[in-house]
Amino acid sequence: MKNKKRFSLSTQINLIFTLITFVTSVLFILIFKQTIYSHTLEQSERHFSQYNSVVVKSTIEDVRPANSEYYEYVVFDITNRNIRRISNLSLEDEFITFRNLYINNDPKVVEESKNIFRYNNNRYIVNELTVDSRELIAITYSNNQYEKDLSEPVSGIIMVGFIAIIILGNAIILLWSSVTVERIKQLEVEVKELGSKSYRRPIKVEGNDEITELASTIDKMRDEILKNDEVKQEMLQNLSHDIKTPIAVIKSYGEAIKDGMAELEDIDIIINQTNILSEKVKKLLEWNRIEYIDDKQEFYPVDMADIINTVANNFKFKRDIKFELDLDNSYYVGLEDHFYTLVSNIVENALRYAKTVIKITLKNKKLTIYNDGEPIHRKFIDAEFKPYEKGHKGEFGLGLTIVQKIITNFNLKLSIKNEDDGVKFIIEPL
Repeated sequence: MKNKKRFSLSTQINLIFTLITFVTSVLFILIFKQTIYSHTLEQSERHFSQYNSVVVKSTIEDVRPANSEYYEYVVFDITNRNIRRISNLSLEDEFITFRNLYINNDPKVVEESKNIFRYNNNRYIVNELTVDSRELIAITYSNNQYEKDLSEPVSGIIMVGFIAIIILGNAIILLWSSVTVERIKQLEVEVKELGSKSYRRPIKVEGNDEITELASTIDKMRDEILKNDEVKQEMLQNLSHDIKTPIAVIKSYGEAIKDGMAELEDIDIIINQTNILSEKVKKLLEWNRIEYIDDKQEFYPVDMADIINTVANNFKFKRDIKFELDLDNSYYVGLEDHFYTLVSNIVENALRYAKTVIKITLKNKKLTIYNDGEPIHRKFIDAEFKPYEKGHKGEFGLGLTIVQKIITNFNLKLSIKNEDDGVKFIIEPL
C-alpha cells in the first residue's frame, strides 16, 4: 500500500493559522464595516441636513447659498412656474423629473425619513416654503459621494491591515513552526537510534517546553530500559552459573553410578541437587510470571489470613522454627497466587536466617513478618531487591526481587527494619 501524501506539520500550522485569520478577519470586517456604515450614514445625514438648512435659509433671504463639493440644490417657484435658482444646470432635467414624481406621490420616490427621499439611488430633501406670497419648493440633492469618501479610506486601511496580518502572521508561524518541527525531527532521529546505540546515548533536545519534557521522559524510559537490560543480563549470567553446579554434580554422580563407582546412598545427593535445581527453575518461572501481568486480569479482594496460614503450614516443618501468627481479616486487592508468592518468598528468606521464631502479624492491612535472626547490614537492604544480589550471608537469588515486583504491581509498600533482636519485613498499602 502506498503511503498517502501528507502535508508537513509546519504547512498544516500555516494553513490552520491562515484559515482562522481569514475567518476571523472576514467576521471582523463585516462587523466593522456595518458599524462604520451606520456611523457614516448618521454623519452623512447630519451633514446633508446642515447643508439643506443653508439652502432653506438662503432661499428665505433670497441669496445664493455657498456651493458644496458633495451637494446640489434647486429652488422651484411654483407660483410663477419657473426655476428661481439652481446650482448645476446639468441636473435640471433630473430635478424636474423628481419634482413631478414627488408632487404626484409616485411610488418610485421612497421616503426614508421626514422630508428625506430616495430616487435612483440618490437622496433628496424637499422643503415647501412660502416667501413673499410665493410658493417655493427647495430641493437639496446628494449622490452619496460624501458617504463613499468617508468609508472607502477606512475600508482600504482594513484590507491592508488584513493582508498584513496574514503575511506577517504566516511569516512568524512559519519561522516558529520550522524551528519546532526541526526539534521534533531531531527527537525522532534520537528515538530511532535508540536500538542501534543499545540505549546508551542520552537523548537531549534543547529548549524549555513540552518537547523538551517529552525528550526528558523518553530519556528516563531509555535509562530504565538500559537498567532493566543490564539487570536481566546479569541475572542470566548468574542464573547460568547458579544452575551449572547442580547439573555438574548430577552428571558426575550419574556417570559414577553407571560405572559402578558410587554407592546406593549417593542417589540422595542427586535427589538433593535436583531439588536445588527445581527450586531455582521455580523461582525463575515465578519471576517471568509476575513480570508480565495480563492487563485483562481483574484484581479482586484477597483474604491474606488464609494465604499466611497456608504458607506457615507449608514451611513449619522445614526447620525447627516456631511460627507465631496474629491475624485479622484484612484484605489486599490483587491476585491470590501472586500474594501467595509474595508471602512465601519473605517467609522463606526469614526461615533462612531465623534462630528460633518467625512472627507474622496482620492488623488493619499492615503485614509484619519478623524473624529473630541477625540484623541486615544497611548496605544490603536496598540491594536485596536486585536479582542475584548477594545477601549478608552470601545467599543470593530471585526471592526478594520477586517480592519487590509484586509489591509494585499491586500498589503496596515494603520496608525492612532492623530490630535489637531480629529483622522485620513490613508490607502495607500505599
